[in-house]
Amino acid sequence: MDDTGISDQEQIATLIGNVQRHQFPVRLLAANASAPEPSLLLAGDPQSAQLVFDAPRDLESGLYATGTTMTVMTSCNGAELRFDTAVIGTETFKGYPALRTSWPGSVISRQRRKAFRVRVGEDRSSRLELFDDAGNRIRGRLIDLSLAGFGALIDRTAPLRAGEELDSSLEIDGVSLGTTIYLSDLRIPDHGRFMRIGAAFTGLTPQQQSQLGKLIRALERHAIRAEMARS
Repeated sequence: MDDTGISDQEQIATLIGNVQRHQFPVRLLAANASAPEPSLLLAGDPQSAQLVFDAPRDLESGLYATGTTMTVMTSCNGAELRFDTAVIGTETFKGYPALRTSWPGSVISRQRRKAFRVRVGEDRSSRLELFDDAGNRIRGRLIDLSLAGFGALIDRTAPLRAGEELDSSLEIDGVSLGTTIYLSDLRIPDHGRFMRIGAAFTGLTPQQQSQLGKLIRALERHAIRAEMARS
């Protein structure tokens, strides 16, 4: 995948606005840190040329001293974004500790694969049902989801074959989606109760694609918040 440098400030403002509005997960990598810290972009103002991030858990470590540089990594509309920004200082933003930094002069964009998958944790309310030509209803548990399809665990005795098309009905957190799928992958382990399947959506309507995109973004936001809660 090739990197694309973006220096047009109007385009940068649009990208940053989308990251803030949709609350996409953000990672902050301080100059001397060994690993990035999860965060969220709380505010971005191109007029004042400043950004405000939810404070990383190691805020008091000295890694984010005023004047130091850090790298911000996030994603937006199917692209991975990263940029460098200088720390202005720490503050309280709407009652919470926050980190204020400078507006980036440029952003690096890398288009990620269309089938980027997000995990569907066991803490999410989800349902999956498959229907074959014989009228069998086969239940399973979703484990990941993308714009292209999903992965799931199915009872290993289910009458499924790789390459067949099935009707499907899935629901996550009250959002329902019914469509046909192509069973692209089927793996039956030597032991255990379940087999793992990979399915590709076929014939999604534009409305369903939009609905699916919103659901995936919601799952991404939940993942970053869960990670922050565990820290």
